[in-house]
Amino acid sequence: MRLTVSKFAKLANTTVRTLRHYRQLGILVPSQKNENEHYIYVNEDFKRLHEIQLLQSLGLSLNEIKVCLDNPNYSFNEIIRVQEQSLRQRREAIDYSLASIERIKLVTEQDQLNESNSEILMLLMNSMRVEQAQKKLLQKYVSVDIIHQVFPEDITKQTYLDGQLYNLLLLVHRAIVNDLKPDHPFIQQQLHGILADTPLSNLIFNDGVDNEELYKNVKPYESLVPKHTMDFLKEAFEVLNTNKNSSLKD
Repeated sequence: MRLTVSKFAKLANTTVRTLRHYRQLGILVPSQKNENEHYIYVNEDFKRLHEIQLLQSLGLSLNEIKVCLDNPNYSFNEIIRVQEQSLRQRREAIDYSLASIERIKLVTEQDQLNESNSEILMLLMNSMRVEQAQKKLLQKYVSVDIIHQVFPEDITKQTYLDGQLYNLLLLVHRAIVNDLKPDHPFIQQQLHGILADTPLSNLIFNDGVDNEELYKNVKPYESLVPKHTMDFLKEAFEVLNTNKNSSLKD
């Protein structure tokens, strides 16, 4: 069987453009030409095309396929092993991303004032992205019980805590827009309300924590939050903690 590129493309259920691209990459180059110097495809080219399509279905890029096919010693078994591991990792990443998106959607659904702020949602999603690293870091400073409270596995608790974190960031945004200082009574009242109903206060105001060392280790995560937001939160927490200690003394 000897076919022109157009006839081969039709019979193989692909396009002439695709075949030309494969030829340019060097992964499917017909070995024969007709009297007009046009490429001619034969039976072996069907086998090669199916091999390319199979490797593509396993998730390999065309450049990766070229490396495999150019290697006379390439092992299909090895490709399957490596791709299985790669696909599983990608599936885990996709599942995690979808779960984070679902959490963000639940937060926006709770926003009764419909003030959804893209920057705040990005901050919250970035926080979700590094949760595993944060949990590992906190194991050195707080009890497992507090970690489970701050990063609950229960979806209902997790959704509520996500909403409170969103409210915290939204509070800072409103304060900055309205030029309210961290020690403003309204800000302190709202901040106390947000933290009182969450385990975050156990983490922020835990006297047993070496705050200096913890601060040093969480420094890399500060870049996730705009400096003006971080500075505002630090000052607001300091005021809240001072007021809390004063109340205890009284």
